[in-house]
Amino acid sequence: MIRTVIYDLDDTLYDFHRVDRLAFDAMCRSCDERFGGGTERYAQAFAPSYHAINAYLPEDIKALMPEGISSATCHSRTLRIAHMLEQLELPLFPHVIELYDIYWNTILDNMEPEPYIVEVMAALKERGVRIGIGSNMTSRIQYRKLQRLGLGPYLDFVTVSEETFFDKPDPRFFDRVLLKAGCPPEECLFIGDNFELDYLGAKAVGMQALWYVGKEKPWNHVDPQERASARKLADHREVLTYLEERSFGS
Repeated sequence: MIRTVIYDLDDTLYDFHRVDRLAFDAMCRSCDERFGGGTERYAQAFAPSYHAINAYLPEDIKALMPEGISSATCHSRTLRIAHMLEQLELPLFPHVIELYDIYWNTILDNMEPEPYIVEVMAALKERGVRIGIGSNMTSRIQYRKLQRLGLGPYLDFVTVSEETFFDKPDPRFFDRVLLKAGCPPEECLFIGDNFELDYLGAKAVGMQALWYVGKEKPWNHVDPQERASARKLADHREVLTYLEERSFGS
C-alpha cells in the first residue's frame, strides 16, 4: 500500500532545463551590459562555480561526503554569481543580488507545471495519499517555485537538501524525507527524472520508485539493461494506475 508520494521538483514537476537556459542567457546579457566583454566571458566564468563551491568546503566537511555526492551549498546562485565576479575581479555590489534576481525571476516568470500534475495531485489528496517534495537545492527558491506552480495546496511536506546539507542520492537526504513522510519506506513512492539521484537513490533506502521520463534529459546516460528494468513514468497520470494496482493509502 502506498501512503505517501514524494516528487522531485526540477525537471519532474516543470521543465527546468528549458527555463534555466533562458535565465542563464538573461544573466549573461546583463553582465555584458554592466561590464562588457561579451556574454561568453561570463558563461565561461560561471560554469566552474558549482564545483568550486564544493572545493572550498573545509576538509572535515568534505570527509563526510561520499564520492559523487554534492553539498546543497553548491546550488546557491548567490555564491556562484559572487564566485564568477570574484574570478573576473569585478565589483560584487550591487551586482550579485541584482543578477541573482534576474536569473531566478526569469525562471519563475517562464516555468509551467508539467501536464496533468495538478490534476494528479488533486486526485491523490482526494484518496487520502500524503504528498511531499524531495529536492536538491536551497530552500527559499524551491518554495517560491512550488508556489508559482500552484502546487502548494496539495503538499503535506517539503524536503530540500539544504536541510541535510547532503544532496541526493545520499541516504541522509532520504532519511529526512522518510522522517517527514511518517511511514515505512515501502509505503512511500518517490518520483523523479534523474535515474541515479532519484530512482536509484530512493530504491537504495527501500522506497518504491518511478523514473519520470516525460521529458528525457541529456544527463540521463543510463545503461541499457538498467533502463529496460526500471519502472518508468512517461505521463504523470500513470501514477494513479500504479497506485491503484497497489491500493491507495487511507
